[in-house]
Amino acid sequence: MKKIVSLSLLAASFTVLFASVDAEELAVKKCGECHLMGVVSAEKLKNMKAPPYWAIAKKARENYENKEDKIKYITDYAINPSEEKMLFPKETKTMFGVMKSQKDKVTESELKLIAEYIIEEKSF
Repeated sequence: MKKIVSLSLLAASFTVLFASVDAEELAVKKCGECHLMGVVSAEKLKNMKAPPYWAIAKKARENYENKEDKIKYITDYAINPSEEKMLFPKETKTMFGVMKSQKDKVTESELKLIAEYIIEEKSF
């Protein structure tokens, strides 16, 4: 019985580990170029296209109480961005503009995974 429980715990640990790695890879692939994920180089900083991912997560944390609302905001904004929905000051819009919709570039389920990852996995 102990072996079964131990094996179950080991399998669950690997599942969580791989889900986290998959979410990170997905986030870097889908969002990293504009939101400074993955390896941040001097070139990326010089050509920054959008607020960094950690700033988005911070704004979501400041403006929404529960995890579901934070994820819902990030997911909705990525698909239906607008100036009215921006959580950043107006200077940010002047600097970067309003994000283009990612509707055909990322699925809602991918966005939820990415949003959960940056909100839960990253400490700022």
